[in-house]
Amino acid sequence: MSALYDQVLKSNIYIQPILFTLVLVTNSFSIRILASNALRSSPCSHYFIAYAILSIIYTCLICPTQVIRALWIGWENTSVGCNIYFYIIFSPPILARIMLVLVSFDRYCSSSKSRRLNSASTKRKARIKIVISTILGSVYMLPMFFIYYFDSTTGICRLYTTLPANIYTFSQVISYYMLGPIFILTFGLLTIVNIRKHSIRTGIQNGPTTSTRRTEGQLARMLILQIFVHIILTTPFGVIYCLNVLNTATRTPTIIAIRYICLIWTQCDYFISFFLHILSGKVYREQCCRLFKPLRKHPHPDQTIVI
Repeated sequence: MSALYDQVLKSNIYIQPILFTLVLVTNSFSIRILASNALRSSPCSHYFIAYAILSIIYTCLICPTQVIRALWIGWENTSVGCNIYFYIIFSPPILARIMLVLVSFDRYCSSSKSRRLNSASTKRKARIKIVISTILGSVYMLPMFFIYYFDSTTGICRLYTTLPANIYTFSQVISYYMLGPIFILTFGLLTIVNIRKHSIRTGIQNGPTTSTRRTEGQLARMLILQIFVHIILTTPFGVIYCLNVLNTATRTPTIIAIRYICLIWTQCDYFISFFLHILSGKVYREQCCRLFKPLRKHPHPDQTIVI
């Protein structure tokens, strides 16, 4: 093992508890804020809530795994763990990215002047899409149970080199690390174009729906900022993972150590969205302030207030 690999593993003992706490706290606040009366009426909020829940699930799995790996205990390198480890660890990030694709498509539909596309952005349809995409994504990940095997001679969980296994892993590279970011960026850019066209065409309007349009616009800005930061934080790990999948010669201790560093960098994506939303959304900041505002103390009925 390389010295870099050893140092990265040891650093996880201190880094992972910090990441675990940040993700758990920020996403719990995000769920509470997005479920508030001011935001829960938007279908966009439902996708963000699903993303926050998946972020918590993933963090509860990956952080303890990285800590025990630092103690040279890899539960994937067992006859049972080898069959379930990769499905459990890889499924939540893929489902979370699906949520980002769905929310970026939802913002594109919501910002479009087409009635057909605009009608696709509703709370009911958002909930249906979340359930269906979660089921389909979970089914798509099922081959992860079968493309790995435990090598009893070396005590290491290995990837099969058969044609079906290679085709499936290649499909993961294409769908998650290539098509996913392309869809997210495309719908995000189209949303920006639609918002600018709408602003130029309508100008500043007053009316009963002004507050709703303002909230929708802020949610769009929150999403667009999160998209670009998401791509920056997840791309390095994606590149290393693709190299490891497509070329077995790259699975050296040094490259794996770099992959773990990129994984830590990627984990930042699961708590940074909370701060991005506060930065880009006024309505999100207002709801956050209300969340921390202490409850007003009302005088007891028997007490009299002296002025």
